[in-house]
Amino acid sequence: MKDLFKYYFTNKAYLPEYLEGRLFTPLHFVVMAIMIVAVPLLAFLCRKMSKKKLKILFAVLWIVMSGFEIAKIVWESCTNPGGFEPGGILPLYVCSIFIYIMPFAIWTKEGSLARRSACGYLCTTNMVGGLVNFVYPANVLSNYSAISFAGLHALVFHATMVFVALLMLFSGYYSLTNIKDAALAFLPLFAVSIIANIINFTLPADYMFFHGWFFPFTLISAHMPVWCFVILLYAIYFLLPYLFYLPYFIYSKIKKKKEAK
Repeated sequence: MKDLFKYYFTNKAYLPEYLEGRLFTPLHFVVMAIMIVAVPLLAFLCRKMSKKKLKILFAVLWIVMSGFEIAKIVWESCTNPGGFEPGGILPLYVCSIFIYIMPFAIWTKEGSLARRSACGYLCTTNMVGGLVNFVYPANVLSNYSAISFAGLHALVFHATMVFVALLMLFSGYYSLTNIKDAALAFLPLFAVSIIANIINFTLPADYMFFHGWFFPFTLISAHMPVWCFVILLYAIYFLLPYLFYLPYFIYSKIKKKKEAK
């Protein structure tokens, strides 16, 4: 444990070969278990907050996480022997979209397309991204310990994403009742993906996994042309929100039929 604090602000380039708290080590499993229990519980306990207080809470979390993200980029660029690396450090991942759309979820008019699109994304694709990183934060914990600046940034950032999504649903701030919002939920991802893919095919890089360089995407991308995988991934990203909206849509249809009878 002593070494963890010794290397707390050490760049991955200078870390020892073995470090407790990396991916799938006992410390990672402990942190993962705490997050899986604590985040949904905290969201449930906060569900009765007024809409005004929810907006204040969401705004504070957005400001803190945005600042945390900027600090992480600056820190890693300054400590990295190669300096600033645009091929992997830019906030152009699926989970990074949280930073860009929170203002729309907080300050746009209730019922507007902008808020429905933002909240729809936060409560579907963004929440999936956060939950996956509870269990498999490979991008960060492959190099850093969970008890490190970079490790805690990743864990806290993704925990906040899941917390915000669950609190929106538990409190009724947003609901998955309108299946038309599933298409709107794709729009934030599509907008950011344009910038991500310009950089992907210029550097190259693998923002938002469109090049399929990371597991488990490699299982598919290795067997098809890059352009084909890009189209496939767009289709997956488009359909993903429907997995959240469809259960209620089907339930409401069945309920209406029973009431009609």
